[in-house]
Amino acid sequence: MVTLLEASPQDTVLVFTGDMVHGPDALTEQQWPDYLGTPYKDESPEVIQAFLRAQARYPGRVHCLMGNHEHAHVGGPRTAKFHADEAQVLEERMAPDEVQTLRSLIQQLPLVAVAPNGVVLLHAAPSAPLRSLAQLEDVKLEGYFGWGIEEFFRESVLGPMLWSRMATAEQARAFLSVLGGRIAIYGHDVVREGYERMGLEQLCVSTSFALLDEHKTYVQLDLGTVYPDVQMLREGIELRRLYG
Repeated sequence: MVTLLEASPQDTVLVFTGDMVHGPDALTEQQWPDYLGTPYKDESPEVIQAFLRAQARYPGRVHCLMGNHEHAHVGGPRTAKFHADEAQVLEERMAPDEVQTLRSLIQQLPLVAVAPNGVVLLHAAPSAPLRSLAQLEDVKLEGYFGWGIEEFFRESVLGPMLWSRMATAEQARAFLSVLGGRIAIYGHDVVREGYERMGLEQLCVSTSFALLDEHKTYVQLDLGTVYPDVQMLREGIELRRLYG
């Protein structure tokens, strides 16, 4: 469950760090609370179809990592940010064949993407006690339905990989060393300013709910450039606003 990102200088590789699905679908703009940021309507089924079309059009160049919201559809703890059971609510909005397509897609999603320049992409903070790549290949996705988040978080590798909101510098360096990486870039948590650097090894970026559109941030990297630490990622160059 590791993807190696390789591309020629002319190619672009797109990687989502997970959580493509789930969102508010029953709130009007008048009901929208300030803490959810800029109002938007959940379009998870449309997002999945657009992602599949992009993968078909650009083979090997469009990727998504597994997030905790995707995992809820294939055996993980059920997420409950916008509904008591977001996976159930979404699947009830979809036709049976669409549900099967969604689950099949999720079961193939990698947990980690590694670029040749030492950048490691993952969904949550790099706190998992990783000792070998085999641990990522051997994870079991099913069997956690009904588990509480705290209980699942203690599931040595998969729990932190999908749910961790922070990692110490020591944890991050240990995680990266197994993958031959220098810096870790992840999402999962909300950063209202759009991104946050943690020490030299970690960058958390946010493009989802709880942010105003003008703060939502993505990262654009040159796969041929080595970035020694996250302090080398520059506003307006590598760190770009999604809207603006």
